[in-house]
Amino acid sequence: MKHLGMDHIHFFATDLDEAVKFYTDLGCTLVRRFEHGGREAVQLKTQFGMTIDINKTRPADNPGYSHFSVLVDDIKKAHKDLESKGYWVDGPVFNEDTKRHIITVRDSNGFLVQMVQKE
Repeated sequence: MKHLGMDHIHFFATDLDEAVKFYTDLGCTLVRRFEHGGREAVQLKTQFGMTIDINKTRPADNPGYSHFSVLVDDIKKAHKDLESKGYWVDGPVFNEDTKRHIITVRDSNGFLVQMVQKE
């Protein structure tokens, strides 16, 4: 599998407006507000082009880091490569909200790592 770059980092926030204010104050640009997975969400872009996805938490959720995502050239190959190395891989699935083909795997500490191929 070939990594093409960092695609995005994903957080959960209790207050989307405050999160947008913070990241725009850091120099990011708000790209859009939308619904993602049944939740209010926003996408911002850093000055170097990486996407920051932020979803609003539900009452039982913890705010904070969710995962980071690497852009790959071939999602099916990435899936096959990781499974052949003994990892359990969720996907591939197509996320209609973000127009990405996605697989997800956990590292040795349980942190989520996503790999995506854009449509």
